[in-house]
Amino acid sequence: MKDYHFSAVLPQHARACIQEILKKYLVLEEEEISLYDAKNRFVAEDYKAIHTSPPADVAAMDGYAVMAEETFDAYDTNPKYLENFKTVQTGESVENFNAVIPFEDVQVEGGKIKIFQSYYPRQNVRSQGEDIKEGEMIIKKGELLTFFNKVYLKAGGWLDVRVYKMPKVAFVPTGDELVDRIEKVGQLVEFNSVIFSELLSQYGFEITIFRPVANNLNVLKETLKKLLDEFDIVFVNAGSSKGDKDLTHEAIQSLGKVTVHGIAIKPGKPTVIGEVNGKLVMGLPGFPVSMFFVLKEIFLKAFFEAYLLNPKEKSYFAVLERRIGSDVGAEEYIRVQVENKDGKNHARVLKRGASVISSLIRADGYIVVPVNVDVVEEGSLVEVKMI
Repeated sequence: MKDYHFSAVLPQHARACIQEILKKYLVLEEEEISLYDAKNRFVAEDYKAIHTSPPADVAAMDGYAVMAEETFDAYDTNPKYLENFKTVQTGESVENFNAVIPFEDVQVEGGKIKIFQSYYPRQNVRSQGEDIKEGEMIIKKGELLTFFNKVYLKAGGWLDVRVYKMPKVAFVPTGDELVDRIEKVGQLVEFNSVIFSELLSQYGFEITIFRPVANNLNVLKETLKKLLDEFDIVFVNAGSSKGDKDLTHEAIQSLGKVTVHGIAIKPGKPTVIGEVNGKLVMGLPGFPVSMFFVLKEIFLKAFFEAYLLNPKEKSYFAVLERRIGSDVGAEEYIRVQVENKDGKNHARVLKRGASVISSLIRADGYIVVPVNVDVVEEGSLVEVKMI
């Protein structure tokens, strides 16, 4: 691995550098936890249904279980009386019967029920195994537990689940001007920590957010040394542009080594990837949109690939409403709004500035323009990745 790249590297090279550092020291341990506590976690083994659900033919509503064949020829002007029936509640077995008549559709007279219409076999009955059958695959090793996966696991008989313990990560904003609330000219509200926390918490990372540190090289170096004793990965926000206050690169280089300074992506070019005490340290761009895409397209993609994790991120296709021009040599992430017109999805390009956080808030997704493409023509079918 080279000590330092003075020019922007391709995104796949940046991801490879991250993976090379991580694989030298970070092993994802496993733990078994209650299904109720397994929010946003990746499972560490395959899970199949232990039993069938429902376990037998059951009532789909409260009523009377009957044999459908005994109801044939019943109608308003020719009601029928049934003696062979069973009172059932929703979810109760209808053993020896094959249809359920709702309570409100019958009259009870002298131990018999009077019906006014015919019922077909299996009407208002849920079949055995309708939801899930014993041995059916629910979720595969490395996949992200979602709301629906958890419901499916419970229905399939699981109470606990073995998951990966995700890394402990620290987020450190840098800048004398960063505050929680503006009180004087020259100050800026620090909100990138919210983006960082919300994005990584979707995947179970153990996140700690620190207050901004001053634009001082020695302070930043001491902060890094302290945090690397406690955390698996440290992210420093801002201070990564090549300029007078390019402190993240200097701090990493003085304590360890910088492997990447600049990635051929837009937005997100001024990113630092380095190694200190054998651990990954990343300098994230200060602009919020840039930081979001570095995390989403560089760090998380590298991490998931390194540990064979599958977040099952969704995308769909849409027709591009206007021509896009892009710089050859940089992979670009274009935020879009999507509207369905005449049965087709249409993608409208939003503002492309790296500091325009509203473009992320308003976006339905984004499209990726490859490094070697300078134009995407109006009317092109593009893949929209969900944010």
